Amino acid sequence: MAITGLGAITALGPNVDALDRGLRAGKSGVGELTLFDTSPFRTHLGMQAPEPLSPAALAHAVGLDEARFAQVSRPDRFGLQAAIEAVRDSAISIEELRQAACVFGTGTGGAMRTEQYVRRLLSEGEAGADPTLLRSHQPAAVTDFVCRAFRIQGPRSTVMTACSSSATAIGQAADHIRLGRTEIAIAGGAEGLCLLTYAGFNALRATSPEPCRPFDAQRSGLNLGEGAAVLVLEEETRAHRRGAKIYGYLAGYGISADAHHMTAPHPEGDGAARAMLAALTDARLDPDAIGYINAHGTATPHNDAAEAAAIKRVFGERAPRIPVSSSKSMVGHTLGAAGAVEAVVSLLALSGDYLPPTANLENPDPALGLDFIPKQARQARVDAILSSSFAFGGNNTVLVLQRGPS
Repeated sequence: MAITGLGAITALGPNVDALDRGLRAGKSGVGELTLFDTSPFRTHLGMQAPEPLSPAALAHAVGLDEARFAQVSRPDRFGLQAAIEAVRDSAISIEELRQAACVFGTGTGGAMRTEQYVRRLLSEGEAGADPTLLRSHQPAAVTDFVCRAFRIQGPRSTVMTACSSSATAIGQAADHIRLGRTEIAIAGGAEGLCLLTYAGFNALRATSPEPCRPFDAQRSGLNLGEGAAVLVLEEETRAHRRGAKIYGYLAGYGISADAHHMTAPHPEGDGAARAMLAALTDARLDPDAIGYINAHGTATPHNDAAEAAAIKRVFGERAPRIPVSSSKSMVGHTLGAAGAVEAVVSLLALSGDYLPPTANLENPDPALGLDFIPKQARQARVDAILSSSFAFGGNNTVLVLQRGPS
C-alpha cells in the first residue's frame, strides 16, 4: 500500500517539516503545561502542541462555510490541520477523495471543553446551554469533520483502543483498499490533552516529573503529549500511474491482545511479540528484513522491559544489533494519536535515510540489552521498519513500513 501524503502537528511544531527537523536534531518538545492547572499533580510537564488553526482558517482551507466547523474542538482541529497538510502533500483532488475511506484513532475527543463546562457549572451553579458540547465531546467527531472537510462519502470508522488506536486505524484503512472498496484512504489519529487524562496517568504514577528517558536505567515514567498525524494511503498501481511521490509502503500490520491486565503489559511481552510476528507474516517478511524498530517506548519501567523482552523473542540473537528508539522522548505519549505520529516518524526515517534518536537517554539500561540510539540521530539507510503501539488493556498493533522507490 503506497503512502503518498503526510501531515502532522506535534510538540515539535505545526507540520511535518518541523517534526522532521526536530527528530534529526534529537529535540524534545517537553515543557511546562499551560492548558490547565497542574499544581495538584506529581508532574507539571507535557509535550503541548502549538495551537491549531481556528475554525475559520480550517473552513477557508477546504473551501467551506465557517458555520460548518463551529463545533470543532481543539483535538479535532489538530486532526483537520494534519489532514489538510496530508491531502495537499498527496496532490489528490477533493473530487478524487469522494469515495475514499476515512479511518481515525483517538481517545478522549473534546473532553477538555466538557471539563470547562462542568467547571463553570460547579463554580457558578449555572453554566448556560452550550449547543456545541454534544458534538465536540464525541471522540468520533474528528472522523466526521475530516469527511465533511473533504466531502468523503466512502467507508468511515473511528477506532478507540487506547494507545494503539491510530496504528489500528492505519491498518484498517489499508484493508479497505486491499479488499477493493476504494483506491484511496485517509487514516490517522488525533488527541488533545485534558484534565481527565493528565490526572489519570498521574494517579497511576506513570508520569515523570522530569523529561522522560525511555530505556534509561533511571527512567521514571512518561511525558504526555498531544497532536495529530495523518497518512494518505493509495493503491500502489494508481499511485505509480499518476506519478505520485511515495514516502514508503505499508507492507503489513498485526494485532494481538495480551488478555493479561487492564494497565500492565504482559511481563514477558507475549502479546507484543505475537503482534510483531503477525505484522511480519502479513508483510511476508522475515525478521532479518527489519533494519530499525520505532518502539512504543513509554519510559515506564514495566513497559520498556516488556517491549525489550518481546523484541528479543522475535529477533533472537540479532536483537542487540537492530537499532531501536522511542520518538516519545521527543513528542511525548500522544495516546490515541501515537501510532499515526510514529508511522509518520518511521516514513520520514525511511525517506530521509536517518534513524531518530531516543532523546534524554543518558544510561541505557543494561538489563534491556538493545541498541537504543541515544540522543543523536543516526545516518542509516534501511529498507523496512517495525513501528509498535502497545496499549492499556493489552491492545497491541504493529505496522511494517517499507522503503519507497528511489
